[in-house]
Amino acid sequence: MKHKYTFRIVPALCVLGMLIPGTAGNRGGMDHMTAEAGAQALAAAPIQGSRNYQERAMAPEDYENIAISQVSDYVNIRQEPNTSSAIVGKIYNNCAANILETVEGEGGAWYRIQSGTVSGYIKAQYFITGAQADAIAKEIGIEYATINTAALRLRAEPNLSSDTLTMLVQGAEYVVLEEVDNFAKLSVDEDMVGYVSMDYIKTRVEFKQAVSLEEEAAQKAEEARRVQEAQEAMQKLEEVKMVEAKEEQTQSGSQGQNSQTSAAEPETVGTIPANPLGEGDDPRVSAPGRQETTAAVSPAPETEASTAGVSYGPGGNASTAVVSATRTAIVAYAKQFLGNPYVYGGSSLTEGTDCSGFVMRIFEHFGIDTGRSSRDQAVNGREIAIDAVEPGDLLFYASGDYINHVAIYIGGGQVIHAASSKTGIIISPANYRTPYKAATFLD
Repeated sequence: MKHKYTFRIVPALCVLGMLIPGTAGNRGGMDHMTAEAGAQALAAAPIQGSRNYQERAMAPEDYENIAISQVSDYVNIRQEPNTSSAIVGKIYNNCAANILETVEGEGGAWYRIQSGTVSGYIKAQYFITGAQADAIAKEIGIEYATINTAALRLRAEPNLSSDTLTMLVQGAEYVVLEEVDNFAKLSVDEDMVGYVSMDYIKTRVEFKQAVSLEEEAAQKAEEARRVQEAQEAMQKLEEVKMVEAKEEQTQSGSQGQNSQTSAAEPETVGTIPANPLGEGDDPRVSAPGRQETTAAVSPAPETEASTAGVSYGPGGNASTAVVSATRTAIVAYAKQFLGNPYVYGGSSLTEGTDCSGFVMRIFEHFGIDTGRSSRDQAVNGREIAIDAVEPGDLLFYASGDYINHVAIYIGGGQVIHAASSKTGIIISPANYRTPYKAATFLD
């Protein structure tokens, strides 16, 4: 019996959603909530956007001619079965295609294929088919589950009496690891795996596919746009910091003149305290025991009153304008790495990183020391209410009371995070699993 595979280009972005609170630690009861009950329990907002999908079905007659490309890099797809014909697209290694027909062309057999939006000809020698292709398809294809009820329990074991690990929200997508009876084992992220009833999900299998020349150009343009957006955000941050520095310098000079003028005047005793705030109440002084971090990204030229070394960590006193610009820059910088790989224990934004390594490196770029592990980051940042998060703040996720995952909130109910070895760095709904804690390093 053969799978009916859904062929499509796998995008870097996951479904979008809104940040909503959830519940965890429940035992027994329904595995799903009705739309009304789910809305009451989760205050769920409509999904703002999602992948188009088709339900996976089992049908022996479907996709009998599945083929998997086996090339060193990529091979051109031609308009006609010869190498002098126009190029209509490219197919990379381990991409899936549907063979429409086999024809004799230049140098031997060619396949006319359909892969993604691309239809054209390619030499048969670059594909494997039949049982061999089916075997590889099981390895390279990614099966996704989409939640189709308001809220669904993720359970520790494949039965309805097992502990609830977290709540999954309608429209969110997760990687299916295996199917056990009427349960699907889901990888919510690299740090949480559990089971859901298959009565409340829709599944499909995705493969990498060929890209047209237009699609490839669009992908490159999108990557360039993200880089440009990050550069502009960084430039804006520098400009804001320079303005702040000039204003502080001016105020410092003015205060110096005033102090010289009033130096000879006697101090009024009992009316205005010498230090109105009192010792230790100066907002520029960090609270005892709080870790201070410095956000210095390509700092502006040093002046006597430069803000380049202003503390953004807990207890700091960065201006609202600087903090706002820093938040924007962090989000823009993080988005440049969408689609890059997840590697457990890694901390390379390009070669592979885990969730906390991703956060550490992003904030490190801005001179902010978050710590290495998600648990360190949860302690080092200043705790804030989950429903008060702003772009650039951190959301933490836990198994019980044990924090095991972290993501950067980017606004619009979304987070960016190094999710799993299957997906890499992606954007997800902030409530793709129940948030446990929120913290900030930016005020």
